[in-house]
Amino acid sequence: MNAPVVEGDVIADKYRVDRVLGRGGMGMVVAASHLFLPHRVAIKLLICDDSPALMQRFLREARAAARLKGEHVVRVLDVGELGSGVPYIVMEYLEGDDLSEVLRARGPLGVTESADYVLQACVAMAEAHAAGIVHRDLKPANLFLTATPGGAKLIKVLDFGISKELPGSGEGGAAALTQTREMLGSPVYMPPEQMRSSRSVDGRSDIWALGAILYRLLAGRPPFEAPALAELILLVASAEPVPPSALRSDIPRELERVILHCLQKDPAQRPQTVADLALALVPFASAGGQERAERAARILAAPPEPSRPGAAASTSRPGADGSRSDTPGPMASLLPTTRVIA
Repeated sequence: MNAPVVEGDVIADKYRVDRVLGRGGMGMVVAASHLFLPHRVAIKLLICDDSPALMQRFLREARAAARLKGEHVVRVLDVGELGSGVPYIVMEYLEGDDLSEVLRARGPLGVTESADYVLQACVAMAEAHAAGIVHRDLKPANLFLTATPGGAKLIKVLDFGISKELPGSGEGGAAALTQTREMLGSPVYMPPEQMRSSRSVDGRSDIWALGAILYRLLAGRPPFEAPALAELILLVASAEPVPPSALRSDIPRELERVILHCLQKDPAQRPQTVADLALALVPFASAGGQERAERAARILAAPPEPSRPGAAASTSRPGADGSRSDTPGPMASLLPTTRVIA
């Protein structure tokens, strides 16, 4: 399929496309400038739009991210469709690199730096879990390292495209988009229960992924590797990871225990919340670690925000038999939860 936009195109009468940031088989991301405001944005467009499931996952990414307002989640600013019908999501433009690129350039990171990055991701996931959202695809490539206006290092969690909304989260029907036997996510960072069924996950599946990311940041390799997917699935299900201290001698044994706690096969044997994980990381993090861990705990302890009046009724949802209710189209269902910059 030809690119839906090229340099110089104007989207929604206000976003001028400056350049392509990346393109894959199903989508592309472009940098754009707002014509009336002095800022840049990133616009993600779905190229492969002939699959209803892909369309719904794309829209779910916008819906999930728009519900999260914290500094550690990439902000969704707008959503819409091109005249050709191609949907797009307008997000804040981030300068920096994701952690997979950082690892490629620098190799394994220091203990304090690694703990800081994962602790910040814990704050993001505390907000997501409090909203009933499980990410299901946490990995270094989805943790973006940027900076605050004051220059402090800041982690932003990206790509909620295969996130799962738990029952009672106020955004019902998302689970029906995932077939029981369908594997979604990145297997190298995926817990055994998610490999068995992408629907059989909760926040503790994200905790496994955060432990696997921390292992990768410190040891320079993920906890499980195999040349074939079937072999990897077997390792994750039945083998114990090599202790990271066997790969790098300066990893503190207490930090190693935290990592291996996250990588327990049984979710009940892992830290039960990201706040628990954040608290365990405080001794290895920088001075702001305690405040971040306390913030994660406060977020999880706070009562959920009530749904906006009429938001649930306006959402087009698949029924148990796959039929859809007679409501506005899928793009319209996003509007009540999206902050639009005009």
